[in-house]
Amino acid sequence: MAEKRTVQDNNPASKDGHTQQQQQLNPNPAAATEPLQISAEAHPAADPKPAAKKTQRKTAQSDSSETVKEAIKQSLSDIPAKETPQGACSDQEEVKLLHLEATEAVREIGFAVRHAYKSTTLTSTDQTVYINVQTKEECTLCLELSIQGFRVVGHKFDEVDRSCYSRHYETIYALLDDLSLGYRQSFGETLQNRLEALALEQRAEETQAVEQD
Repeated sequence: MAEKRTVQDNNPASKDGHTQQQQQLNPNPAAATEPLQISAEAHPAADPKPAAKKTQRKTAQSDSSETVKEAIKQSLSDIPAKETPQGACSDQEEVKLLHLEATEAVREIGFAVRHAYKSTTLTSTDQTVYINVQTKEECTLCLELSIQGFRVVGHKFDEVDRSCYSRHYETIYALLDDLSLGYRQSFGETLQNRLEALALEQRAEETQAVEQD
């Protein structure tokens, strides 16, 4: 082995040939690094500026959203609170009005029925009041007044019978007009008499005015 190395070392042709072969394969050693340099130049290191820009955009968006939220809160706080209407009635006032309506209904239908009065046997509540009525035909009715209106709840005084429930009527006049012929006749006669009385009063006023002229 030592002899072979000595022969190769002492053979200048062998050295020159090997050197020439290397030069042919790579005639310009510096050129071997050029592609790497070009590649590096073609793909520069990531610029940190875009990331900074993204961060700035996110910050700006966040600030904008916060501004919008504050504006919405401010606009909502500027909306005036809904005020309770001055004419709104409390629950107690509604109860009073219900009982007053029952009393007024009894008074106004008196001329067209035999009997009418508020029940003292059935317990009135804040939602219902009971009225006993006897028609001209001597038909006894127990009426209920509620927020829904008037309806028949029984055919005996001071008695509630679910099987006797009628539909609701807006007024007691409409209820009696539908159920009592005697009420309709009495109402018609009374209305006619009132109209005639008004006509006579108007004529008297006109005659008096003419005489004064």
